[in-house]
Amino acid sequence: MALILCVETSSKNCSVAIAENGNLVASQEEYDANYCHGERLHVLIDQLLNKTCISINNIDALAFSNGPGSYTGLRIGAATIKGLSVALDKNVILVSTLQSMVWGFLNDMPKSVISQNDYMCPLIDSRIGEVYAGFYDSNLTSHISPFPCSIMSFPFLDILKTKKIHFFGPGAYKVKNIVNHPNAFFFDDTSPSSKYLVQLAQKYYNNKEFADVAYFEPLYLKNFVSTKSDK
Repeated sequence: MALILCVETSSKNCSVAIAENGNLVASQEEYDANYCHGERLHVLIDQLLNKTCISINNIDALAFSNGPGSYTGLRIGAATIKGLSVALDKNVILVSTLQSMVWGFLNDMPKSVISQNDYMCPLIDSRIGEVYAGFYDSNLTSHISPFPCSIMSFPFLDILKTKKIHFFGPGAYKVKNIVNHPNAFFFDDTSPSSKYLVQLAQKYYNNKEFADVAYFEPLYLKNFVSTKSDK
């Protein structure tokens, strides 16, 4: 049996979940446009443990949504995961935020919506005029690794000539305003969530794919630039 605490802080959704053997036990989420992670992450973890009557000492591993996404959110989440790992002597599992979003999208959408040759493009809001993006197939295989992208020079319009692309996530609205093509499909749902880490985290746990707690860093992709609304 494997109990895994999953933490997602890459977006405005502060989210934690407990999984048992690849199945979701329970989750706690709180969306805040001003990013509540610093104040609420530990509270949500405590609430989740109390709700499930699970002791933190019985957790077998910690899964972290490793970005890309909000610099501050990822930094807070990583610090929490590292602290818990050291205090509890538990292994850490890193899960790509974008790949977990694809998993959630594929599981939430009707099977008839997506064909085997389609690409999934999860999008996370970044700075003004930018998004974080990646391209995946229906097997969760990455064809274009996560990258920061300017929406004014969206570089993959040629792909739409031969493939359907499903755009989704909290940054999709930016791309929707500039991409007009019959092979482009846009969806409003599938924001990052700890619930989407569950099965991927179990797979990595089974394969003993653990992070080096002392040295891992979130996938920031860009240097931090302070703004009034840090992304």
